Amino acid sequence: MKTQVVILRQQCLTYAQKTEMWAVYRGFYHYTEQSFMERIHRNTHFSLYLHGGKIVGFTGLRIDKTEVNGRRRLLIYLGQTVVTRQYRGQSLLPATVLLLAMKYWKESLTSDVWCWYDALSYKAYLACAKCGTDYYPSRRTETPMHVREMRDFVGKARYGDAYCPQMGTVAKEVNYLNDPTVNIFEEDLQDPDVAFFAQANPRHSEGHGLLVFAPLNRKNVFNLVRRYFSRPFGGRKKASGTAAPSGKPRVAF
Repeated sequence: MKTQVVILRQQCLTYAQKTEMWAVYRGFYHYTEQSFMERIHRNTHFSLYLHGGKIVGFTGLRIDKTEVNGRRRLLIYLGQTVVTRQYRGQSLLPATVLLLAMKYWKESLTSDVWCWYDALSYKAYLACAKCGTDYYPSRRTETPMHVREMRDFVGKARYGDAYCPQMGTVAKEVNYLNDPTVNIFEEDLQDPDVAFFAQANPRHSEGHGLLVFAPLNRKNVFNLVRRYFSRPFGGRKKASGTAAPSGKPRVAF
């Protein structure tokens, strides 16, 4: 049985689906059910990861069309991502981004299209560092001024005083993560991307986030396609007790 990726408008989610989503989310984040349900309405879409018709993970999406310093932008927020452990490693988030690239290809002709998110952990940061070619911040290059301006625009508009423009980080009142696998140990710092995240977001252990931006350009899309289809049947090799490879993604905007 394959894991499906399905994107729906937030308004199309049923009460039963929201309840399923909460059952998955509560195991990895320190949130109340009321706060979680309130956050659902802040997003415009959700990418659901389904196995046998059951929700085993999801990503919240918010699509914003705006203008920053005279440049038209389509900003795609990726947040609230969670995947049950046995279904990880199946390129579910890259499949989501590829669906978005197909959906909004016309907008890319007249606007700069960017994906962004608030990385609370090094694993969230590696989603870009290991899958993307162009992304910021990066150990490989300085963040250009126009990206800094866009980051500051988003940070101030979305997070207000919690945003630090000097660091590009977002302060949290508490550490919302409830997942010991995201703790950084000494051996993890041997990975230069993990070391960079720890330096760029020095208060990550307190739950603070690092704003990450990646353009939905040809290089990044090509890299995602290559990585997605280089996996056996588009997913990971099936092992004892793990899920089957992910199936073809689909969209229902």
